[in-house]
Amino acid sequence: MLSKELRECGLYAGLALIAQIHILGSGMDLPLVPFLSRGRGQEIPFLFSYEGNRETTFTVIAIVAGIVLGLHQSVWESWRQTTLFLLHRPMPRTQIFLGKLAAGLLILLGVTALPLLIYGLWAAAPGTHASPFFWGMTDNWWRSVAIALVCYLGAFLSGLRPAHWIGSRTWPLIAALVLALGLKYMPVWMPIVYATYVMLMASILCLILETARVREFP
Repeated sequence: MLSKELRECGLYAGLALIAQIHILGSGMDLPLVPFLSRGRGQEIPFLFSYEGNRETTFTVIAIVAGIVLGLHQSVWESWRQTTLFLLHRPMPRTQIFLGKLAAGLLILLGVTALPLLIYGLWAAAPGTHASPFFWGMTDNWWRSVAIALVCYLGAFLSGLRPAHWIGSRTWPLIAALVLALGLKYMPVWMPIVYATYVMLMASILCLILETARVREFP
């Protein structure tokens, strides 16, 4: 299942990864496209950048990647009728969709959390920049990763729902995006925020599995 999803989603994942590498690489003075970066200079990692708000750019790319990936694994496969091929395999329906979700989440973490972790390890290494660093400075960035995961599940649920009207079909994605963004800027204790993200993702996951169980695919 993972190899199948990598083949089908490799283009989207590759473009998102390249964009994230450039954004975070410019913070390390190692951008992929040098003339699009003004250089790191005296900026403080995770707090300031000469290119503008790097965190916002990172968040937007992560959200778009999550939404595109979720819709591709649900709507696109339904249009191509590859979902029917998967459902005819000698596997329980829940196991099939859990495999797809696990593959999608791993791909999304690879284009968001992995580059961010590398950037954080670089910032934590001695001698890389002349400014203090502690991991709490990365909190808002990790919340952006959580937003992308929530939006991925919301997009997957929206694509899986059998509704024909676009408004009712996309409300899970819209609701997930609004709630996830609200949590990002909520000034509460950090463990509570991440626990809420986990509960939100678990709730959407349960809705996905229930929808997949009861839906009659053509």
